[in-house]
Amino acid sequence: MGNHDHSRTGAQTAAELARIAKAVYNIIRASMAAGLKGAAVAAAKEALPFLVKLLVGIAIAILVIPMVVFTALPNIFFGYNSSDTDVVVRMSEQAMTIGGAYISLEDFENNQVDSFVTSIVAEYEEAGTEIDQIEIDNNMREEDLLWLVAINSVAHQQDLDAMSAEAVRIFCSSRLSVSPALLTVDGGEDGSVTMLKIRVDRLDPDQMMEELGFDDEARTWAGALYETLFESNALEDYGAYFEAYQPDYSGDSGWNGEVEHGSSYSNKIDISQFVCPSTKNNLDLAAYAIQAWENNWGYVWGTYGNVLTESLLSYKLEQYPDGVGNYETFIRENWLGRRTADCIGLIKGYAWLDTSDMTIGYGENGAPDYGANQMYQYAKKNGLAGVDYGGMDTMPDIPGLMLWKEGHAGVYIGGGYAIEAMNTRKGVVKTEVAGRGWSGWCKLPYLDYMEDN
Repeated sequence: MGNHDHSRTGAQTAAELARIAKAVYNIIRASMAAGLKGAAVAAAKEALPFLVKLLVGIAIAILVIPMVVFTALPNIFFGYNSSDTDVVVRMSEQAMTIGGAYISLEDFENNQVDSFVTSIVAEYEEAGTEIDQIEIDNNMREEDLLWLVAINSVAHQQDLDAMSAEAVRIFCSSRLSVSPALLTVDGGEDGSVTMLKIRVDRLDPDQMMEELGFDDEARTWAGALYETLFESNALEDYGAYFEAYQPDYSGDSGWNGEVEHGSSYSNKIDISQFVCPSTKNNLDLAAYAIQAWENNWGYVWGTYGNVLTESLLSYKLEQYPDGVGNYETFIRENWLGRRTADCIGLIKGYAWLDTSDMTIGYGENGAPDYGANQMYQYAKKNGLAGVDYGGMDTMPDIPGLMLWKEGHAGVYIGGGYAIEAMNTRKGVVKTEVAGRGWSGWCKLPYLDYMEDN
């Protein structure tokens, strides 16, 4: 490279000085808005040139060292297992869980949009409108995700006891603006085709803060957090620390034991044997799962019981080039035109089923759009150990319990057996619980649990 690359113009120098001034200003405003804690966070995470880092280091030495000592922040950020203090361990675990939710926001956004698309395609096609093409116009950017993190943090006043991964997901999903449109377009040699176009709009941070009732100090603190995240590239640089806490939507491809397939092939969902179709309960979940097994439903990542049409498969191939694309030939030969689900999708499909018109809509009946790990954590948070969740040695013989292992879920149907959407090649199968490697069980908070008479 020439010397030109090492020189700095007056404009560049002015821009750098402006950025330094802005960073220092953010730190000062953050301190005014949130006290020493605000200054600590803003200062510690600002990714600035050496001069500013030096100034920030001085500020930290003067203002923050006592707080670091007394709140054991090293343990929070560098391994809570190194501490034997209950409060620090709990705060550290909570910080990692929330960090996992933040780090996975991009995947979460994609899955939220994906679930919405899957649902609306099914609604159109079950009503007789065949969708030929699906086009997603996603206008969200990384800056939008950073604003979600910053605004959500300020909305909870950065109180770890008040925050949760569940709250983060609910907050973020409620801020997504998704608009569908059905269009007739020129398909070339194929003539006119029906396209479903989904537009995902960008966020409006000012409008979000206005809706949340932020005052000037809260807006300032949110802005400081946003600038810190943006300049430091924190979501990318520190993502590896939170991998174990990020959602996992995959199936279980490591099982080589015995499985049992059903003997029928039907896309019909029969609720005549449900004990109470107007409610969501454990016995009907078990009956629904048994039907899925009997009718040999398939497994496609990102689906939850809808019929896999050509347009839906094409969309899934684009959305998940690895999870679906690597198995395209197998899926086309075995699952196309049939109902499919992934592991947690089998459970969500029942929860989202509207028995009045037999459609499976996205996010219905209060059931959240969680992966297997998040669903189990959700049940634990809302339940009592040994009563609503626990290890396998404490599992009661109640049909409709969710069985859980890392990244995977199944439905207990009684008598020592489970139904699970296992993986792409096996589909929905019946397995013995014993020896399957399940780690825990839980009652799903959005179901009514009743005894099997």
